Order: sequence, then C-alpha cells, then structure tokens
Amino acid sequence: MAGAFRVFARKGYTEGTAGHISVRDPVDPQLSGLTPSDMVHINEAGEVIGGAQRPVNAAGFMIHSAIHKARPDINAVCHTHSPAGKAWSTFGRHVDIINQDSCTFYEIQTVYENFGGVVLEKAEGERIAAVLGDKNRVAILQNHGLLTAGSTVDEVAYLFTSLERTCEVQIMVESTNLPKKRIGHDEAQFTANVNADPATLYTEFQLDFEYEIRKSRES
Repeated sequence: MAGAFRVFARKGYTEGTAGHISVRDPVDPQLSGLTPSDMVHINEAGEVIGGAQRPVNAAGFMIHSAIHKARPDINAVCHTHSPAGKAWSTFGRHVDIINQDSCTFYEIQTVYENFGGVVLEKAEGERIAAVLGDKNRVAILQNHGLLTAGSTVDEVAYLFTSLERTCEVQIMVESTNLPKKRIGHDEAQFTANVNADPATLYTEFQLDFEYEIRKSRES
C-alpha cells in the first residue's frame, strides 16, 4: 500500500487529503487498514486501533468502510481526485470502449450520479457501495473523481492508473468532435477477459511498484 501511495504521488494524484487507499486487514477481515509507520489501522467504527495515532479522514472512511462491508470479495479500494478523473467525472458518463486499454473496464464500470458534497454521512457511502452492485470494480463519481475496487492493492492501484489515463485519452478524443468507432461486444469481452483478470492487473502494477523500490534505495 505504501508503494501504491508513492506511485499515486509521482503521477500527480495528490490533492491535500482528498484521496485514500484502504485494504482489508488480512488477520481480522472485520477491520480495514494497515499498520506501517505512517498509516492508520482502524476498525469498522472508524476508531484508530494501531499504526500512526492521527485523525482518520472522515469522508474516506465513509466511502471505503461501506464498500468493504457490502462486498466481502473486495479487499482494497482506491479513490483520489486525480486531474483527468475529475474532468471526466463532470460528464457523469462511463468511459467509452474505444481502444484496447479501455476494454479493461468493459462491463465492470458504473457511474454514481448523486453528488452530495463531501461524503460525511454514512448513507452516502452506502449509496456509493450500492452503485457498485455485486460485480462492478470501477465507479466514476459524478463531479467528484474516480474509485476502483478489487482483491489486492496492486490490482486496484493499476485499475486506477489505467482508468485515469483512459479518462485523459477520452477527453483528447472528445475534443476533436470527430465521430468515434467503438469496439464491438465480442472483441471487448475477449480483451477484458485477458486484461482485466485480477492476477493480470496485479502483475501490471509491478513495474510501477518496482520503480518505487529502486528510487527508495537510491535516496
């Protein structure tokens, strides 16, 4: 998780405290968090039970805790206010399946259309979790940003970086006002089966992760 935070910082996804990654505790699945030096370990009530003794981001807790509770298959969640994600979220639309990389999001994306300001209410987090349903792993939060979810931090971190780039590319495409040719169902499904597999997404993230390890050793 620390490596994912470093990757996100290097890619410019930081916006103060408006961004968070959570991972379900591997020892006690009822807890969400992690305990390295400057991370916060919390329980389902949002109480700090280990790690750094610092306040918990209230909006982050409301979103992440609701998703972890609603989806036992989801072990990790990423959400930030990344530039292209914020820009694309203003349209309240899925990303179009118009290139090979966007096929990763075929039939696993949804849009949360009810922007209610900073997520400080339990019900708002629950509504975001409900929009994910029982199979979606990606949500575009209208007028807000992007969210990805999955089985490992590596998987969701790569989903996030890929979705951010896909939003950036789609904005470039939209700016031309030229007609788009979308990829057909069979081709998109085949590509998604290959590229959106959790193990594949985990592997894809290792390049960025290993780069952060090398850079940390040089410093």
